[in-house]
Amino acid sequence: MHKASERRLLLLGNPNVGKSVIFHYFTGRYATVSNYPGTTVDVTTGQALLEGQSWEVVDSPGIQSLLPHSEDEKVTRDILLDMQDGVIIQVADAKNLRRALVITSQLADLGFPMLVSLNMWDEANKRGIQVDTQALSQYLGVEVVETVAVEGRGLADLRDSCAKARPSSFSVPFDASIEEGIRKISQHLPVSTANPRGIALLLLSGDRELVARLPDQRAATQVNSVIEEVQSHYADPLSYVIS
Repeated sequence: MHKASERRLLLLGNPNVGKSVIFHYFTGRYATVSNYPGTTVDVTTGQALLEGQSWEVVDSPGIQSLLPHSEDEKVTRDILLDMQDGVIIQVADAKNLRRALVITSQLADLGFPMLVSLNMWDEANKRGIQVDTQALSQYLGVEVVETVAVEGRGLADLRDSCAKARPSSFSVPFDASIEEGIRKISQHLPVSTANPRGIALLLLSGDRELVARLPDQRAATQVNSVIEEVQSHYADPLSYVIS
């Protein structure tokens, strides 16, 4: 059970990228598997000692995007947005970096401290795929660690890098209509929102469940009005335009 005083380490990424192996490295044998409240989705949690403190480690369900299209993705989105104090390790498949960077971009907009585990590094090399991790780290503004989780390679470096986790400086610029929509929606979000840009983009992309997180009905009405206004500038759905 999560204690209010504990920091949280959230493992997040596409399906089948090695999150569970990294989870067991951090937590050892002991883990708790339980349904996320109100769902049938299993979430695995455990404990780790980092920087001399006890952390809750969460292995979240695999996702393709933070814009949820399945119950698994809704659960991961909720775990992320409910996190008060912690660090995200995005576990990425080095063979499919393009797919992983969609999530990286969304995490950057949300402003959480994070780092990237570029996992399955050996398999990428065997396919002739080379990634300049130092350049990628500079581009994203976060630590990028090469790992081969099944062999334990790079995991000690990944653990040590948690102390260096910081919000990504990466940001995708959109055209004027969407940027204006982001600005207007941000004005109606709770003042406690860490980085309103990411929430505004999810709302514009069609995450209707986030409307329920707005402070009151007036804010919800205003946000819906902004979304309709921005959508009127495009023939395609905003979710497609933003993606």
